[in-house]
Amino acid sequence: MKGFFARLGGGVVWGVFPCMVDRRSRARKKSSLDMGGKTPARSGTLRLFVLLAIMVLVNLYVFVWRDGTSIGDIRKKANDADIGRVGLGGPAVPVDADAGPQAAGGGAGADEGAGGTFEGTVEKNESFGKILRTKVGLAAGPADELIRTVGPAFDFRGLRVGQAWKVIVADDGRVETFELVVSKTLTVRAVRDPGTGELTATKEEAATRIEVREVSGRIDSSLYAAVKAAGEDPALVAFFVDVFAYDLDFYNDTHDGDTFKVIVETEYKDQELLRYRRILAAEYAGKAGSFRALYWTPPASSARASKGRYFDERGQSVEKSLLKTPLKFARVSSGFNPKRMHPVLHTVRGHFGTDFAAPTGTPVWAAADGVIVGRAAAGGAGNLVTLRHDNGLVTLYMHLSKFAAGQKVGQRVAAKTVIGYVGTTGLSTGPHLHFGVKKNGDYVDFGKLAPTRAAGVSKKDLAAFKAEIGPLLARLAMASANPPGAPPAVAGP
Repeated sequence: MKGFFARLGGGVVWGVFPCMVDRRSRARKKSSLDMGGKTPARSGTLRLFVLLAIMVLVNLYVFVWRDGTSIGDIRKKANDADIGRVGLGGPAVPVDADAGPQAAGGGAGADEGAGGTFEGTVEKNESFGKILRTKVGLAAGPADELIRTVGPAFDFRGLRVGQAWKVIVADDGRVETFELVVSKTLTVRAVRDPGTGELTATKEEAATRIEVREVSGRIDSSLYAAVKAAGEDPALVAFFVDVFAYDLDFYNDTHDGDTFKVIVETEYKDQELLRYRRILAAEYAGKAGSFRALYWTPPASSARASKGRYFDERGQSVEKSLLKTPLKFARVSSGFNPKRMHPVLHTVRGHFGTDFAAPTGTPVWAAADGVIVGRAAAGGAGNLVTLRHDNGLVTLYMHLSKFAAGQKVGQRVAAKTVIGYVGTTGLSTGPHLHFGVKKNGDYVDFGKLAPTRAAGVSKKDLAAFKAEIGPLLARLAMASANPPGAPPAVAGP
């Protein structure tokens, strides 16, 4: 019987099938002529039964009788291959979360003599399991034990490219020690107790200290260069730009001779600067004007109690209806012009917005708190995000290369939230952001809008506010406007 069906290859079976169909068709035509167009029901049913019987027998042969493809043989191969095992270079296999102590712990499935020290850094698209499988070569049991041990101490979603790891494996295939350097201040370790044989994980956080420092300087070419000349990390520039984002466009509003002062919290590990935490007070003075921002948190008893915000020395909020620009650093390449000649269509077509030239991929900010009401490709506008704001304004961000991940229509976003990235989609001659503003349904030149401020310090809290910012203002006044080693500024005649 097996020999007969072994000769029934795909060509034979499918060769028989069209032949039967062809004969059936000719028989139908003949019967239809003999019986006035009616086909005998009994003959058709019989042929269908025979066809089904053949198909059932073929399936029985393939899945029951045939060596190698029968269900029994497949089950036997699976058992022989030890599906729960993850060997060197083997395929990824899910770890059984319900595995008992034997599978999760000592040596089950581990290779004898497979010990050694393995170390490296996390690479792109690598998971913790993939590292253990492909870089260390752990079997399923020891890998599962390590994952279960480290899991409570470290969220594996925090794995990042470049993080250093090290695994020491004993000769019996079990993990002796594991180390992952999460950051400069956090290391996760797992060590096996030689007495109990138990693997335990710990988080080691390095001690850090916070210092409040004054930084000051004078612009000779750019804010970036001035901050570096003051001996600071360029990361401080981004903090400074954020503070004055409602008042200054640091691409166009900075000029040689302008000065800046900052009082900032810095975090250190030993003598190493880890990061800037928060600007407590800042001042910028130059051709664009003089601006101050002081960080203050209203008391819990205040009607306006909230997280800390920035105010000027009079208690007015530095936050306004719109940011000065939706990009940190960008050049205005085309302004609002209702009669502009379109650079692609070569016809007079109103330019109802402002173009900011910037490299593809430059983050685009929400210009104010608002709700996403549109987020899709929009013809000539390319990838477009539309926000509706609490003050009735609507802002549009066009030609984006891509949208920010994790956002959707209907979601509320805060000012300075990245909503997309500069691109050149739609009708565009190069990478830029077209920024449009609508008021009462009509496009307006946002550069000419009269800004409105957010709520300032209440009269009830004004005395407490001035008492707290007094020391900060005194430190700003004493800070030098010249970087260390620079010649003092010479006053004009």
